[in-house]
Amino acid sequence: MKLSINSRMLIAASIILSGFLGVTGVILEGSFRASTEESFKERLQVHLNALIASADLQDDGTMRLIYALPEPRFFAEGSGLYAKILGNDGEIVWSSPSMQDMIIPIRAGLKRGERRYQYLATSAGEPVLAYMLGLTWGEQENENTKEGYTFAVAESLARFNQQLHEFRKNLWGALGAVTAFLLLMLTLILRWGLAPLREAAEDLRDIEAGRHLQLHGRYPKELRGLTDNLNALISTNREHEARYQASLGDLAHSLKTPLAVLRGAVELPNQSVTLLRSTVEEQVERMDQIVQYQLQRAAPSGRTALTAPVDLQAITRKVVKALVKVYADKDIDCRVHIDPGLEFHCQEGDMMELLGNLLDNAFKWGRARVAISIRRAVFDDETEDGLLLQISDDGPGIADHHLETVLTRGGRVDSQTSGHGLGLAMVQNIVALYHGRLQIGRAALGGAQVTVWLPWH
Repeated sequence: MKLSINSRMLIAASIILSGFLGVTGVILEGSFRASTEESFKERLQVHLNALIASADLQDDGTMRLIYALPEPRFFAEGSGLYAKILGNDGEIVWSSPSMQDMIIPIRAGLKRGERRYQYLATSAGEPVLAYMLGLTWGEQENENTKEGYTFAVAESLARFNQQLHEFRKNLWGALGAVTAFLLLMLTLILRWGLAPLREAAEDLRDIEAGRHLQLHGRYPKELRGLTDNLNALISTNREHEARYQASLGDLAHSLKTPLAVLRGAVELPNQSVTLLRSTVEEQVERMDQIVQYQLQRAAPSGRTALTAPVDLQAITRKVVKALVKVYADKDIDCRVHIDPGLEFHCQEGDMMELLGNLLDNAFKWGRARVAISIRRAVFDDETEDGLLLQISDDGPGIADHHLETVLTRGGRVDSQTSGHGLGLAMVQNIVALYHGRLQIGRAALGGAQVTVWLPWH
């Protein structure tokens, strides 16, 4: 199953967002735990300092508190705060009333100044954090640890764990809510951002259903190039279809007359075989011209939105090389001027057909010289620049009253010259297909000059 763009982006965003917020949650939870634990330890240090300040060694060797401890929980049974003083031999010198019969496995025998934090459990199974400090006292102060004491305070972890649990619950609840909110916002943003794509899809469905001819929505600039090219492609395909239909219709209509002539010739009584053969040959030739013209008329593809540029210099060189061989007996001097690196977006076959017909006429009618000029320029009263082709020869030229004839299908000024009379008519068809202009006039060389202008876009 192929996922939509919206689903792919939501899944990717969910994974990234969940991972990011998950890592953030772990870091925040770790920071809170470390901070709370540090505060816990500092509180134990305060309690231990108060215990040390209150303790005093009596003459009989017993330890007693000469000041009451400021924290009343030391004197309340089961308060969760405990204190103990141990001799280095492990004997309990003093313990807080809050301990009663409770046992906390605090290790004795710490060296002077040695500090230690330790997670322990009471005899009742209550988890505590103990803070222990090794000290020596009065005249017994020396390096011998057996004459020293271990002062210890311990506090239940129940409050610490409760704080951690509450923070964890609030943290992950908040992060979950933030994740849900961000995903909701992302869904709305994606829906809004991808709306032009959905609109384009709906427009295409309307075109398929025949309700519209083109994409008509107002698309953002990121999609405008795509939609403009699609519109151009749709228009081109529609033009091609119309041209094919018109060519088929014209072909059927054009064949009616020669077929009627043939039918009449066959049905004519007492007609000689020679006359019948002549009539058949004449009408077959005419039908061949009609078919050739309609095939050529339907062949040009025209420019589409995705048409690649063609190298005009390479195409022109190829056509000229072929014609020089065909008309080698005339020894035509062909001068070619093309702007360096000039390219034009069109079908290569159309350009070959255009140049081939124009240059074939120039070589055919020229006496000794042919000139070719192809450049990018503005033509006549046009407001935009385009591709300007000018092909001249030193032949007899084309009289003004013959212009309409040579641009007509099968129209020929000289019936003695080989050909079907389709060349300039095909040129005119291609020029019209590219929305260009065709002009025939007198060349500086003395013959005809055919000018073709095709818009750049």
